[in-house]
Formats: sequence, C-alpha cells, structure tokens
Amino acid sequence: MNKYEYKNQLETLQELAHIGLWEFDLTTKTLTWSNEIYNIFEMDNKTFIPTYEDFFKIVHPEDKELLENAYLNSLKTKEKFKINHRLLMNDGRVKYVEESGNTLFDEKGNPLISRGTVQDITELSLAKIEAQNEHNKLKAILENIPDLLWIKDVNGVYITCNKRFEDFFGAKEKDIINKTDYDFVDKKLADFFKEHDIKAMNSKKPLSNFEDITFASDGHKEYLQSIKSKVIDSNGNILGVLGIGRDLTELRDKEVKLTEQQEELQSIYNTTKDGLAIVDMKTNFVKVNKAYCEITGLSEEELLGTSCLALSDPQDRERVSAIMNEFMQKGVIDNFEKVCIIKNKRINVTLSASWMPDKKHILLSMKDITKNKLFEEQSKLAAMGEMIGNIAHQWRQPLSVITTISSNIKLRSEYDQLEDYDIESDMNIIMQQAQYLSKTIDDFRNFIRNTKDVHKLSLKDTIEKTLSILHSAMINNSITIITDLKDDIEIEGYENELIQSFINIINNAKDAVKENVKNDEKLIFIDTKKEDSSLIITIKDNGGGISDNIIHRIFEPYFTTKNKTVGTGIGLSMTYKMITERHNASIDVYNEEYIYNNKNYKGACFKITFK
Repeated sequence: MNKYEYKNQLETLQELAHIGLWEFDLTTKTLTWSNEIYNIFEMDNKTFIPTYEDFFKIVHPEDKELLENAYLNSLKTKEKFKINHRLLMNDGRVKYVEESGNTLFDEKGNPLISRGTVQDITELSLAKIEAQNEHNKLKAILENIPDLLWIKDVNGVYITCNKRFEDFFGAKEKDIINKTDYDFVDKKLADFFKEHDIKAMNSKKPLSNFEDITFASDGHKEYLQSIKSKVIDSNGNILGVLGIGRDLTELRDKEVKLTEQQEELQSIYNTTKDGLAIVDMKTNFVKVNKAYCEITGLSEEELLGTSCLALSDPQDRERVSAIMNEFMQKGVIDNFEKVCIIKNKRINVTLSASWMPDKKHILLSMKDITKNKLFEEQSKLAAMGEMIGNIAHQWRQPLSVITTISSNIKLRSEYDQLEDYDIESDMNIIMQQAQYLSKTIDDFRNFIRNTKDVHKLSLKDTIEKTLSILHSAMINNSITIITDLKDDIEIEGYENELIQSFINIINNAKDAVKENVKNDEKLIFIDTKKEDSSLIITIKDNGGGISDNIIHRIFEPYFTTKNKTVGTGIGLSMTYKMITERHNASIDVYNEEYIYNNKNYKGACFKITFK
C-alpha cells in the first residue's frame, strides 16, 4: 500500500470518527482541510479554498486570541497543543470544537508544517454545560438552605458539605473533604457522632437526635436536631450516611418560655382567691381550682359530679338559664350576680364567663360577695336611719302648721266663732301642707326602693333630688348650701345609688361643720363643671378639713373618726364602691383653702368625675 492509499484510508477513518484533519505549510503559507472540517464548518469543499485568515474568521470572536496564543505558544515551545473553543456559524449558532495540533521543525529548528485535528464536541459540551448548570443550581440551593448538610462514607470520611456545615467546623469544604470528625472536634463528641452514624446506616428509617453545638466559626451555640439516613446505591449497597442539622434554638426557647408561662398560669390558677372553673356547654364542671372549692365548700370530686346551674338557687335558675342563653349569643358575660344554695348555705357570688379556645368549654371566674352583700345591707340600714331622721325634719314644720290650723278651727267651733271665719283659706293651707307631705313620701319611697334598673339620668337632676331630701336637715342645723349647677350631662346609671352616695358625702360635710364651726357661717358648696365630655362634681365644706394622717383611709370599710353611736364607717366606703364600680367614675378627696365673701375658709373637698 502506497502512502496515498494510506492517507485516503486514514482520512476515511477520521471522517467516520467525525474528526477533521488540517495541515498548514509554514513555508508556502498553504492551508488544507479534510472533508470533515468542511462538514464541521458547514462549507462547500468544491468552491472554498481555505487560508490561515479564513480559518480564524469562523472562530468565535471571544476565542480567537485564546486559540492563536495556544498555536503560537506551541511553535515557541515545540510542544503539542490541545484546546476547546467555539465557532460562530453564519446563522448565529455556536458550535463547540476540540482542536489539537503539532509542528515539524527542520534541523535548524525552523518550523516546516503544522498538522492537527478538529472534532465537533457541541453535544457533549452542551450536555456538560447543562449538567454544570444543574450542579451549580443544586450547589446554590444547598449553600443557601438554613440547615447543615453533609455526606460521609462508611468509614466516617467526609465526601461533601455545605456552607452552614463549614461554619460548624470553621473550615472550608476542600479542607473538610477526606477528613473525619476526629480532625475537628474532641474525641468525646466525635465518638458521639460516629455512634449515631453507625446506628443510622443500620436502620431502616432515618434517625434523629438533639444536641447543643458550638460553631467554630464564631463561637455561637445552636440547639440542633440532627437527622441521619443511610446512602445506598442501585444495588442496595451502603455508601455512607447523609446528615441534616436543623437549628431548633428559637423553637426550644419558645417551648421553654411557653412551659414557664404554663407553670406561671398554673400557679396563678392554683393560688388566686377567685374561683376558676371550666365547664362544658351544659355547665357541668370539668376542672376547678382550689379557690372554687373553698368558696362553694365542696371538694373537687363533688364539684366534678355536678353543674354550675345545679348549684344555683332554685328560685333563680330561670334567670341564670336566660343569662346562659345570652352568653351563647355574645360569648362573654361580666359580673353576673347570682345566689348559690349549697348544703343549705346561701352564698352570693358574681360570675364572669368567656369561651375557651376550643369553643366547646367555658371559663368561669367566680367571686364570693356574701360579705359585700351584708355590707351593702348594713349601708342601706344606715341610710334608712338617716332617712328616718330626714323625714322627721321634713314633716315637723308641715305637721306643726296643720296642727295649729286644726286646733284653731276646733277652738272657734267650740265658741261658735266659725260663722265669719275664712275657713277656706285655712283648708287651702292644710291641702298645700298635705301635698308637700305626700311629695316627701314619694321622694323617700323612690330613694328607699331597691331598684337595679339602669336608665338614663341627669346628674344635675339627681343632685337636686338629693338636696330636696336633705333640705329640712340642713335648715335645722343652720347649714347653708350654695350651689352652682350650671353644667350637666346625662349618663346611664342607678339614680338611687347616686342619691345615696351624694347624701353620704353631704352628711359627712354636715357633721364636720356642726362639730367644728361654732361662731361662723356653716357652709357647704356644690358645683358642677363640664370638661370635654366629662362632668366634675365638687362638694366641699368649711369644716376645717380632714387630718392628713387619716385622709387616705376614709374610703375604707368600717373606718370612722366619729363615736360608734354616731358613725358606722360604712357610708363613704359604699359611696366609693357605687361611684367607681357601678358608674365607672372616679372620686378623690383632699383639703382645700379658699375665699368666700372675703373670708378665708378651709374644708374637705370631694371631687367626682363622671365620663
């Protein structure tokens, strides 16, 4: 076989392998290509005669310098070159080729002929690029997930890890790969890791454990859940272990805080003086605290065997059931008063109710107000005593007028002196006095009547009704009441309770001026002043004021500076309760010095603010 036949066969083999041949004569500057290069370059081998410059025209502009430098460096070093570069086709497509070449030199070292190959590697390159892109995407995901991730072989040697794991060891991935835990942590911890790796590789399911870990990168600590599972190949052979470390520090801290809050709530539940209970939709007790047992006098077992409704006074159950129906609609009830009959013992309580989160159970809060009720009754009796005295004062003058007129008529009748007497005028006077007595009876009856109805009322009118009741008492004690009631507002309230409150304050002022004012006018001032949407009522006297060492105690139950035959210490305490709790108002007391009619006075001042 001659050299031409050999060359043709070689070219045929190269074409079958899709490898193009080129030859460049450096002496004549002649470039020749095999048919496969024409195919790769997508050129017509019959019309196109390639030159050195033509070859570089098809090379991608960004790769020209790279390729030329590789060729020139090969000439300089007399070594073979091999490089991958791109071709830019006429339609804008890009091809990837692998090109290699070598040069023959003469005895003096002058280059003679360069020969090489060109192979189309576009499909392979695109596949590699796509695989690299997918790898980069996966790597980016692994680097940015908040969990630690690592893979070890069966011997505990690291194969790969992510950035979060690098922070744990305080080393880069390249410095972690091919090493074990013993190269980074103390033996005790490394043994712990190894033990759990072995368990995971022998387990049919992933295993997890919890551990406090210190990060070598900056020394901070995290509470991690480590999840480990074995890695197997397609044949079921164990290749190693995959580990994921999840930071549960925040979750653990929240759980610890939640546990502390639960313990705190349980402590409050057990120690509060209020009775707390959880009942079902039929008010059957599900859970009760110690205070609920103490208030009812029943054990926990006894309460769990009954219901809240069953403890109610039988005469009050219909009203209690109505309140429960109202609760079902509104979802909340505050300070509902009811009476419980337990083992023949009567207990007055207030109940508040709200839904539990499951909306299937109700939380009850109960206060024992039996003593408060007794206190209120005592206050009412004290007020009744005051009222009897006031009635006596109110009726004394009208009765005296009626008695005088009737005695006069009787006397004239006995001496036959009625014929020319103007009896009609006396009868009119008697009628007026009788009407006054009747009105007085109505005023006192309305006050004494124990009504719990809330209605809209004028504060100015309420004060005037109070003063009407106290009118005679003030006259009989030579006390002048000076009013300035120019401002007024309407509120939703209990008129009788407010009248009783004002009476208590004014009576205390009356007693103060009676005791302390001897040779001067006895004065009580009542003013109203509107500020924004609020009304401020001030009641002050000229009785010299309240001692500084007791003024802070005057609203305490049963506290009084008066003789026990005169004062009970109930009035002002009930006043405070009725104003602040029943009417959402405020009451303050202080001593005030002031000038009236060019005279200096000092006395106690009660300031009541209604909103």
